[in-house]
Amino acid sequence: MRELKINQVTGGVRVELVGVGHEKDVLLETLGSCADGSCACSSTEYEKVQSLQISSSADDITLDIAVKPGETIDAQCINECIDAARAESRSTPA
Repeated sequence: MRELKINQVTGGVRVELVGVGHEKDVLLETLGSCADGSCACSSTEYEKVQSLQISSSADDITLDIAVKPGETIDAQCINECIDAARAESRSTPA
């Protein structure tokens, strides 16, 4: 992955994983588990999430995270969750 962008937006956070390359399919699968509530990371930040929308293009993944009213997501926890997803992608045979 070449770049990770985390931006606060109205009602939540937008996370952009740029240049995911060969990790894309496994990252999408792992991050999809987060959308179902079974994250690879040990963070409790998921309890603050109202919804998680995942979209992708040829080499990028975008996560639009809507938070519950009155909540905020810690950007450091997002970094840790992405690191856990990437570790999962590296441990999965290609």
